[in-house]
Amino acid sequence: MNLSLLCRINGVWVMLNGISAILMPDMWFNMAGLEASTAAYAAAGGLGVAAFSLGLISWRTVDIAGDAIKSYGMLFGIAHGLFLLLALYQMVTGLFAGPPAYMQIVTSLILALAFFYYSRKSE
Repeated sequence: MNLSLLCRINGVWVMLNGISAILMPDMWFNMAGLEASTAAYAAAGGLGVAAFSLGLISWRTVDIAGDAIKSYGMLFGIAHGLFLLLALYQMVTGLFAGPPAYMQIVTSLILALAFFYYSRKSE
């Protein structure tokens, strides 16, 4: 695997999450054991658009970053590290629990570590 492939994988993963937040917010809330309000649906839609956009940026980074791809890889690693910290905080405070929380933690940890590793190793 290399950083270019990792950016593409990340792009697809994040775009799929964005689409699911837009089209299936009830799934997100129900799996986390949360009740959704009108504001929560609006927030999920905004999160979905932001996630889809970030995924698109990740996908296109391969084509436009050139020699700066290592810097972009580090930024994506930091972004996944922030998602990891958020998920851990939300678990500690009791806001987020169950399989979605563990999936978020595992996925964020794997992607963050992979981005940091391949950003250092990339040519």
